[in-house]
Amino acid sequence: MSSLKRKIKSLAADHPVIWKALKKGQELHYDWQYQRFYGRFSTRTASITEINLEFCSACNLRCRFCALDHLKPKSYMSLEVIDRVFETLLYDERFSRVKQVNLHNGGETLLHPKRVELFARIQEHKVIFEKYNRTFPKIILLTNGMLLREKLARELLELKVLDEVGFSLDGGSPQAFEEMRVNAKWERFAENVKSFSTLRDEIDARVKTFGICIVPEPHPLNDGWMHPDFQEVARLLNSVEYRRLHDWGGQVEIGESSIVNKKGCSMLMDQMVILPTGEVTVCCNDLNGEGVVGNVLEESLYQVYTGEKRMRYVKLLREGRKEELDLCRECVSF
Repeated sequence: MSSLKRKIKSLAADHPVIWKALKKGQELHYDWQYQRFYGRFSTRTASITEINLEFCSACNLRCRFCALDHLKPKSYMSLEVIDRVFETLLYDERFSRVKQVNLHNGGETLLHPKRVELFARIQEHKVIFEKYNRTFPKIILLTNGMLLREKLARELLELKVLDEVGFSLDGGSPQAFEEMRVNAKWERFAENVKSFSTLRDEIDARVKTFGICIVPEPHPLNDGWMHPDFQEVARLLNSVEYRRLHDWGGQVEIGESSIVNKKGCSMLMDQMVILPTGEVTVCCNDLNGEGVVGNVLEESLYQVYTGEKRMRYVKLLREGRKEELDLCRECVSF
């Protein structure tokens, strides 16, 4: 999702009329996408522009607003899954619209015990893309930052595979940060961000950094009111998106606007999420794999994309029948 779109959504969240207009616009856009990719004038090119890779299904934090099921068995992505995904992007022209690979979903990416090995494998695929004169997708890591100590930060930056690194820094003060992001420690987080910023300038200055900051009511969506220590860390980053809590697909009650999409969903059209096991789900809000539609270790990604399970989502959302989909019924995202 572009930074401009994120900013518009954040501002609209506080203005029901604007939010409703954006919802309607999303539905119209979805209708257009449906006709282009599945309708009368359909193309064999997939609609997907982003792929999320979840290295690890577990998380070291227990954020109060997160719907991740911490009791489910832990799973870790294999090199085979990495290979299947990037080989598809290289050789299958039907996924030529994919311009971005996000290294995150429900779990914390850096919890993977062989995380450096996985990043190195992605770098190997980048070299192959360059050999074939193909544009490699932008690689974006989103992390809670607690594990990104100096040694690991240096190892990842020296691979020169990352294009952007994002940090979750919620609350606006050290105390609020630790209250919202349970198990996180502000001093460690701040130290890691500062260290990464210094190393980035030294090793690979092209890497951009950003923050995603949940701002509690009634504070405004900016950093003017925030604690000086919080401001210091936030201003080390190239950009920060200040936003209200979203609904995590309707799985967590946060009292958000009841204005929902009547039909359609841009996430279904634009994204595919590859879980550690190779399973594919339709949405980054699906933190617990409830919308699995296939597995890249058992069939091609295009077979998953056009398969019966995913097409059921396309059909029902296109027809405004989202109440028939357990994963989508309560979701207000777009």
